[in-house]
Amino acid sequence: MSSQTNKYATLQEVRSKTFLGHPTGLWALFTTEMWERFCYYGMRALLVLYLISTITDSNPGFGWSESDANTLYGWFTGLVYLFPLLGGYIADRFIGQHRSVLIGGALMATGEFCLFYTEHFRQTAISTITMSSAPAAYLCFIFGLFLITLGNGFFKPCISVMVGQLYEEHDPRRDNAFNIFYMGINVGAFLAPFVAGSIGEKISWHWGFLTACIGMVFGLCTYSFLRPKYLGTIGMKLKSQEDEAAGKTNATEKVVANAATKKAPLTKVEIDRIAVILTLTFFCVAFWSIFEQAGTSLNIFAKKETNRQVPATLGKAFPGFLPNQDELDAKISTNELRANLHALNLALEKIALPTQGDVDVTEDAQASEEAMEQIAEQSDVAALVYAKDFQAAKDLVISQDPAAQVESENKEVDYAPETTAAIDAIDAVAEAYESATFSLNKANEARKLAGQDPLALPIDDFLALEQEGEEEIEQINATVEEMKQEQADVLSAATPEEQELILTGLRQDAAKKLQAQFLAKEKSSIDRDSAIWTFPTTWYQSVNPLAVVIFAPIFNLMWTFLRRFKLEPSTPVKFGIGLVVLSIAFGFMILGALQSSKTNGNAGPYWLLLTYLFCTFGELCLSPVGLSMVSRLAPKQYASLLMGVWFLSSAVAGYLSGYLAAVLGSGGAGSRVSFCFGSAAGLADYFLIMTLTPLIAGIIVFILSPKLRKMMHEDE
Repeated sequence: MSSQTNKYATLQEVRSKTFLGHPTGLWALFTTEMWERFCYYGMRALLVLYLISTITDSNPGFGWSESDANTLYGWFTGLVYLFPLLGGYIADRFIGQHRSVLIGGALMATGEFCLFYTEHFRQTAISTITMSSAPAAYLCFIFGLFLITLGNGFFKPCISVMVGQLYEEHDPRRDNAFNIFYMGINVGAFLAPFVAGSIGEKISWHWGFLTACIGMVFGLCTYSFLRPKYLGTIGMKLKSQEDEAAGKTNATEKVVANAATKKAPLTKVEIDRIAVILTLTFFCVAFWSIFEQAGTSLNIFAKKETNRQVPATLGKAFPGFLPNQDELDAKISTNELRANLHALNLALEKIALPTQGDVDVTEDAQASEEAMEQIAEQSDVAALVYAKDFQAAKDLVISQDPAAQVESENKEVDYAPETTAAIDAIDAVAEAYESATFSLNKANEARKLAGQDPLALPIDDFLALEQEGEEEIEQINATVEEMKQEQADVLSAATPEEQELILTGLRQDAAKKLQAQFLAKEKSSIDRDSAIWTFPTTWYQSVNPLAVVIFAPIFNLMWTFLRRFKLEPSTPVKFGIGLVVLSIAFGFMILGALQSSKTNGNAGPYWLLLTYLFCTFGELCLSPVGLSMVSRLAPKQYASLLMGVWFLSSAVAGYLSGYLAAVLGSGGAGSRVSFCFGSAAGLADYFLIMTLTPLIAGIIVFILSPKLRKMMHEDE
């Protein structure tokens, strides 16, 4: 053995150092995996929510549609579990599991930092973030996701293989070790939505991503500190092996090395065992494609269709709860309405009135009368807007434009800039009014459910709204003037058309800046005694890992008890049980979707809780058992590669989870699948598919289980 290994504990020493009946190295890997999962699940909890948040939200995001966000989530999750094939192969052939873990962790931390730094580019965006509208923000974000997927490919299969290397081949503690290791995964997954998720929702999405990055850095530091003493040379490609592979030994040693490392043909038993791994991997696609709905359809359902309200006393007592966003949205929309009304008045003032100010009423009474009629018509436009008859207001503005008289039959009339500005301003008021009305109604529905009085915003009194908003309008105008001075050189060199575009952008930037200030002011002044409080959407992501931590020991004891009486189900039967239990889990979501459709998006919080709980029961029957099966049955020379193949099922399923949600479960009722309960039932039919798929797969696995158990050759 080379001197490189002298500072590391030997394999015998590693296995002899125990804590709670297991090698101490298991707890080192437990802690490392905990932080890595904190990193991944913290990011996952925020990903879709960040993408669907508009750029004008109080916590702005990318402004994507649900379908686009779910599609990206599917591709991302698929690649997260596909790259372990590449990482496992490289670890087996070239660098060893230890170096692969270090490389993977570093790549993941860098990827999370890219997600955090995306905000630097996103801040200047004035529309939905795409490659064409904001290439820097888009590329930085996508590159960050790519680094996370690549890093996971190096990290994930290798650390699981290292757990198996801590034990002798037939050590009965191996299955329990994977259950303990699986608890470490879920401790990190439990903490992530509470910490990174809450920071992302309450403060800013990008700070949530940075929190996930810090978690991965902690994991790398923990691993590097504990490895020499408690893991020794496990997972390392020893220097002597590297020298031999590089041809640095003498000819005799090369012959010996080649003879020792040459892979013998696979035996019949090994082929059967590989067939079992591949067969169960195939059926796992059905499980994970449904289970991963936690990041897509279930996440959006929690945000948009679940009543997450808590009593005010609880909301005030703990910092994690949020004031009802609906109330803030109603106030924000009203503020936008004020700004749009001001823009309307400015546009109306610019409508050409050629006789106004040019007529001497003492000399030409007829001309004076025509001027007064035009002024009256201008006032009628405002009156129609205040009456919410927006189409009539636009028709009246158009009728005043000379182009409408000359080219009345031409559908592509070039109206005067003043007329176009007035039409755009009227459309902006109409849109803001619709948004404000929606927000106000939703806020009052929430207040009604909470037993509180409705909000009394002067949303129908446009004149009062405009007068109340004079201070805000003055602030916007002052901000625009400051920006114009900063852009003086650019404006002076621009054409009139370019100047108008620049000024439009400045007004939008000023409105966004004032809107953020308004939100901060409203949050600080909200009445904490009467406010409705909700818990963050991301907290639902903690239910599954918390349930794993609680129930994994119980399942472990249950299997041990059944094994004692020779009643423990075989691995294939456990797989079938897991699939059927997952089917039951999504049966609850059918009921939740039906309730949501009847309560206008206020389904009870217990449906998601039950779903996540039963998903956990199914997971405990399948996932740790599967990890142990691959570690136990895979031929040694293909251990990491087959572990990567095991994760291939999650790759395909991860993509399918996003694809199914994008195609069948995103957007409004018209774009969702409907075949049994009808479009009025919201996501009920979509969740019915999620119920039937694992049920059918589970039944097939039960039928095949006797043959699969025989092919495992466990008695041999």
